[in-house]
Amino acid sequence: MKPILAILFASGLLAAKDAPAPDWVREAARQPTKSDYPAKVTSVVLLNEEHLSVEQDGKWVMTKRGAIRVLRAGPPAPSASQAYNTKTGRIRDFKGWLLFPSGKEIEFPKNRILDVAFSDDKTPYDEARIKVLECEPDAPAGSVFAYEVIQEEGTIFTTYPYYFQEHTPVLISRFVLSMPVGWEARATVFNHSDIKAQVDGNRYSWELRDLPWVEDEEYRPRFASLTPRLGVTYFPSSAANPALRPLKDWPTVSTWLASFVDPSAMPTTAIRSKMEELTRASKTELDKIRAIAAFVQQTNYVSIDMNVTHGGGYTPHSADHVLSKNYGDCKDKATLMRALLKAAGIDSYAVVIYSGDRQFVRSEWPSPMQFNHAIVAVRVSADTLLPTVTDHARLGRLLIFDPTDPSTPVGGLPNDEQGSYALVIAGAEGDLVKMPLLPPDSNRVERTVEAQMDGEGRLKAHMLTRYFGQPGSAMRYASRHGSADELKRGLEHSFSRRLGGVTLEKITPADHGEDGQLELAVDFSVAKFGQFMQARMLVLNPGALVPTPDYIFANKVRTLPVKLSARWRKDSVTIKLPAGFTVDEMPEPMEMQSPYGTYHASWKSGNDAVTFEQVVEIKDAIAAVPEYARVKEFFDKLASGQSAAVVLLK
Repeated sequence: MKPILAILFASGLLAAKDAPAPDWVREAARQPTKSDYPAKVTSVVLLNEEHLSVEQDGKWVMTKRGAIRVLRAGPPAPSASQAYNTKTGRIRDFKGWLLFPSGKEIEFPKNRILDVAFSDDKTPYDEARIKVLECEPDAPAGSVFAYEVIQEEGTIFTTYPYYFQEHTPVLISRFVLSMPVGWEARATVFNHSDIKAQVDGNRYSWELRDLPWVEDEEYRPRFASLTPRLGVTYFPSSAANPALRPLKDWPTVSTWLASFVDPSAMPTTAIRSKMEELTRASKTELDKIRAIAAFVQQTNYVSIDMNVTHGGGYTPHSADHVLSKNYGDCKDKATLMRALLKAAGIDSYAVVIYSGDRQFVRSEWPSPMQFNHAIVAVRVSADTLLPTVTDHARLGRLLIFDPTDPSTPVGGLPNDEQGSYALVIAGAEGDLVKMPLLPPDSNRVERTVEAQMDGEGRLKAHMLTRYFGQPGSAMRYASRHGSADELKRGLEHSFSRRLGGVTLEKITPADHGEDGQLELAVDFSVAKFGQFMQARMLVLNPGALVPTPDYIFANKVRTLPVKLSARWRKDSVTIKLPAGFTVDEMPEPMEMQSPYGTYHASWKSGNDAVTFEQVVEIKDAIAAVPEYARVKEFFDKLASGQSAAVVLLK
């Protein structure tokens, strides 16, 4: 969008006109702001407000207002945006103003507002669009950028999310809900103590003030798990309109969504024929599931989202259609897999989940608007034993699988989906279920390095890495879908960052997908490994031949929790010593136990070689801010162990 704006600025098409701002803008602009914000804070939100006015048929009109004070001139410029649905809704009006410190007020012309499609190469058609207005990029400090958007939408969804804040400081943030007489409303507050609604007849208002700046820090939870947000549910008391369901609990949401997802998953003649072809050599239940899953994974991902506000976002194409076209989005791929499984005599359920943040979905708010992805739960017998099988009190043993992920085999699950809440859609029997969280050793890396050094410090090595579970997904995707040159360049970049001049001589991947394993053998040489001192002393670091630690923390005051993901790694490095050199000094063994993980490291010598071994286990955890010093101490010691030096003498 910025290049387009730059062209329009240069052409003079975006000239604003002098015009007085509305009273609400001036009132917001009169609010004082602190003078001691950190230098990173370039603006402060004076007002963030959404007013949702619901009509008797469920259609709503939303008025969104915002006012932002520029604290420091320069990028990023404040902006306003609003998405809308071209089929069932529209942006009725979009206005923007800029108030200068001098007192001058301007209104942005309509041609400053860009109307942009959401479509991309994976979503060639989408009814959603977004309108965007950016402030003048050189607006001086003290200026106030304000906007008002009026949007209308016809929808059958009776839940609505409101985000009080992203990470910029906010002085006033408010959500207002107006409903017809006889309607009910309730709200759930996340990441904040309860907020009591101000009620005036059938008008409800939730407000927060003086929300502080949230600094972006490495290894933090997502902002949706840190900043306050609201989940609102509203519906007619009598449920007179059958399309407007009172979604009071998760089984009700499941029953409602089943009407969208189940009809498309019925087997047809073509589906049965394909199932027989895929499972002809299968001997067990698991063999059939794997054969069907592998086929669905290779089905092209293409999203065509239509009729979203009336359930289209949850309504897949028929399995027969997806099979014949060989493409579909996540819900289409899940439907195709379910139909093929059904033809094979295996029951399954659609599962909706939030991909990208396992903490996002909250059980307190029964709403279909908490999900952005569809996967599958396969009902399996006691004979199928895999880490991603979970027991459900009513539905039995469920094998969880994501057919959209092209690199994770049956028995695995993408990291950001593990441990997340997800809705198993099974009519009235459906419910919100915690996804399996695999133990660290199910997602592990085992590496051995055999190396030889010469008297000039050159090193030749053979590295064999075995990936189990999710750590192998990225490498599996690279080896399957990228060229050999691309794989080599990626490895060279990784090796060179820690070893300097590296030459990769041979790369041999071996994919054992059925067992969830991948092996990668690499032969390489290092031009200069170790440091010579006074011609007879050589200092080398065996740990440099394995990847750097997963987490490195700065020496600073922490303001946000630390989010750690479970992983397990075992490394063994053996280096044959140059002729005439013997070991003079070696580090002492290390062993650490902490709430965040364990670490074991040892160094040994013998047979003219040095061997370094380490085992690293990191636990899945969120450490509160007061725990930061202990978290940093653990990972600092881990890093010092891996970088410890061995001294050789000639």
